[in-house]
Amino acid sequence: MTAKNDLTARLVALMPGMEEKITEILSGFEVMHAKSYERANLPRRIDAFLAAKKIDGLTPATLKGYRETLRMFARRVYKPVQKITTDDLREYIAYLGDERHLRDTTTQTHINVLRSFFQWLTDEDVIKKNPMRKIKSLKIDRLRSRHPLTAEQLELLRDGCATYKEKALIEFLVSSGCRLGEVVGIRLDQVDWQARRVTVTGKGNKQREVYFSVRAKLMLQMYIKGRRGGDALFASSRAPYAPMGPRSVQKMLAKLGQRIHATRRVHPHLMRHTFASQALNGGMDLTVIQHLLGHTDPKTTLIYAELSPRRVQYEYERIIA
Repeated sequence: MTAKNDLTARLVALMPGMEEKITEILSGFEVMHAKSYERANLPRRIDAFLAAKKIDGLTPATLKGYRETLRMFARRVYKPVQKITTDDLREYIAYLGDERHLRDTTTQTHINVLRSFFQWLTDEDVIKKNPMRKIKSLKIDRLRSRHPLTAEQLELLRDGCATYKEKALIEFLVSSGCRLGEVVGIRLDQVDWQARRVTVTGKGNKQREVYFSVRAKLMLQMYIKGRRGGDALFASSRAPYAPMGPRSVQKMLAKLGQRIHATRRVHPHLMRHTFASQALNGGMDLTVIQHLLGHTDPKTTLIYAELSPRRVQYEYERIIA
């Protein structure tokens, strides 16, 4: 018997002859047994958390990532938030690595989202004790995970491009240092072709100007000249030629990497790492790189940029020796 039918039967027993009226009143309500309602409070708390984060100004893409991460958690840990323990969280994090086979960097993203969620529950007095307090971050070698492409690897990638669209995408990413979300938001009417620059909207809705190379300009113009339509800088190949989505860009680069039998995963952020490293090794001032990448903290820029031993020796000989 469902919870609603159970409640109806109980009310009818208390008020004989009122079955039709009781049924009519309850028709507009969802009725759950007390235990079911208690278990269901995790999805409701997640929705409330996301609503609060939306008010705080998180971007739609970030909110989507939070939602997917927390819903995965809710499907696995089916408990009311007040009863979730640190051991539950440890088991879930182990599950992400052992059964879902997520990379450490991805698992750390899940940890960060859960930490934010449970801190919010604590601040809102929904829970008295934060079970994430004892969960430590994973030890990840950020520098190793962000090695840029070598000059040889970049040339192999360029040689593997089969269309002007692929060539334009590679050249724009590696010469502008744009984030994936910034690239897919660019419209053609925003591009200053003469100065080879464009204003993009980055994290926190902050705008900045980025630049692209002569090679990128030529490949972009060849790509745009040959395509059928679209107002975005990178548009879908099919009508109505909407802007390419982040996933489409990721798939295009992944297929390119597979085509040339790359020994590492090719993805948009790899182009950003490569841009930062090339700029730093080429002698560009760190503050300029920081501005071009849209970083508020110069320490973040140093994570993205990798100095070669040869560059270190050259600078030492030039200034000290």
